[in-house]
Amino acid sequence: MLKDGITTDVNSLFERNGGKLNNGKYTIGKIPKKMPTLSDFQRKLKERKNCNELAELLVPFLRGNSLGIFDCESTITSSADIINFDMSEIKDEFTKLYASFVILTWIWQKFALKNKEKKKIIVCDEAWLFLKYKESAEFLVNVARRGRKHNIPLFIGSQFIYEFLNCEERKNDYKYMFN
Repeated sequence: MLKDGITTDVNSLFERNGGKLNNGKYTIGKIPKKMPTLSDFQRKLKERKNCNELAELLVPFLRGNSLGIFDCESTITSSADIINFDMSEIKDEFTKLYASFVILTWIWQKFALKNKEKKKIIVCDEAWLFLKYKESAEFLVNVARRGRKHNIPLFIGSQFIYEFLNCEERKNDYKYMFN
């Protein structure tokens, strides 16, 4: 069981049905609970025996630290027609790459595979960042391959397209990315 009685039951995600809120407004439907964050998880780990080392490993990923950009509740709904992730404020290249991994993973799991009959397109700008490391390049190719299987095209954008064209290790994979 997670924070505040959240379980595998979908109804445990809601406080109660509609009515008068604390701010005096009224609402219809279910009222969602405040969702746990990475900081909540890290605090719980610190309370447990033998988990202090893991809790300390999470510190850089918490709010206020260098990789803490995802330590928050998500307000994103995967039922929207267009979902945009703006990473323009991230200046560090590695952090931007890390954020891209997390975002593309979320896009695939929560957006692409959901509601399969709806036509979707995935667009990845600044895709040249993925070519800097073999694993990240393979990740992007994997998204392209899996998307093609599910009729979800991956559009890549880059100011450095020659980085793609001159990458010898990835030339066999271009048929998945550029067809």
